[in-house]
Amino acid sequence: MNPGRLRHKVTFQQNKPIELPSGTYVDDWEDIATVRAEVKPISGRELLAAEAELSEVTVRVWLRYRPDITPSCRMVYRGLNYDIQSVIPDVKFTRLELLCKQGVSDG
Repeated sequence: MNPGRLRHKVTFQQNKPIELPSGTYVDDWEDIATVRAEVKPISGRELLAAEAELSEVTVRVWLRYRPDITPSCRMVYRGLNYDIQSVIPDVKFTRLELLCKQGVSDG
């Protein structure tokens, strides 16, 4: 992996739900790592639903291998939250490739 390509600063967060006195839970995202990575947009689309314009962006991210990054985490890049769709380590476990989406969910 060429370290010169890791020019973007990204933060990974893990969800730590907090139980309220009412018994319901609220999402509380906790930082687990801020690292250097290469972030490349690979697709984007805009949708019109219920008279609201929505957009979705998919990015591919490469970074040094970390065992604590999973699809249950999220990535924060330039102030935007990205859901991690897949985590693909290389054969030697030296780097990770992530596919992340920001915007409309597949719900």
